[in-house]
Amino acid sequence: MITSTRAQVIFVLETRTLKITQAQLINRFSVMDSHVVPATGESRGLWLMWNDEVDMSIIRSSHHLILANGICKPTNQNYKLVCIYGDTHHHRTAEIWEEVHNFVLASLDIPTFCMGDLNNIMHVNKKYGPGQANFNHIQKFCCLVKEYGLFYLGFSGPAYTWTNKVFLLTPLFKDSIVV
Repeated sequence: MITSTRAQVIFVLETRTLKITQAQLINRFSVMDSHVVPATGESRGLWLMWNDEVDMSIIRSSHHLILANGICKPTNQNYKLVCIYGDTHHHRTAEIWEEVHNFVLASLDIPTFCMGDLNNIMHVNKKYGPGQANFNHIQKFCCLVKEYGLFYLGFSGPAYTWTNKVFLLTPLFKDSIVV
């Protein structure tokens, strides 16, 4: 998939492995460089990989995010990259977004891209599975999206890349925002 899409930057989350190293990612996926946040507890690991068309400098990383400065070599364009694996229980959501806020504010003249699984929805009708949607979480998330000027880029392909060997799957959160 990496080769066929010619992706310059790849963010993989919920890797569920403690043992993979930066060198192993580079060799396995034929990328120029990478950054690994090992899996621990419920935060199941993050990988950021990039090819030789990009220079990437990791500013900060944790189990919920990777913040980086990037340069697209062909155009010499600087940009900021925010890779998020949102807190599924929403205990650290405010803290995560505060870090993003400070990172973006440090240089407003540089474009920022945000990608990952934010573990939030913007509409009640996007909630699937047992229980009701949490209106408070939805409202807070919608305010964040508006405040940060984020917009949904969309996606193509299946909504989920996993099945856990269960083929009659009812997703809990379908079409979460990815920006």
